[in-house]
Amino acid sequence: MTVIIPTTTGPVAVDASAPAPGLITFEAPEFFQPECPYRWLLAHHEGHVFAAFADEAVATEAAVQVASLADWTKSVMTGAQQISLSYEGGAPRFLSLLKELGGHDPNASK
Repeated sequence: MTVIIPTTTGPVAVDASAPAPGLITFEAPEFFQPECPYRWLLAHHEGHVFAAFADEAVATEAAVQVASLADWTKSVMTGAQQISLSYEGGAPRFLSLLKELGGHDPNASK
């Protein structure tokens, strides 16, 4: 499926998969952090990127693992509230889980 994601240079169309309701994975556009080896992104369906991964399989598995933590089919803000209020450890624990699953900061250049 084609998804439009927001970027600092404007909206960009990417070919994405939906491995879990409300979550998408896609390969980063060529201009996005070109030196970064973590090219596969896990994002909310509205385009907010949670983490970057080394390959598609790892990003897909991470999506499956975090799918039950919030209702990702709702807005990204609703998901954030659910993580903050209902997930033990809140957002810091969610980010730690993504790292445990092979995720990296999507804004890091290396």
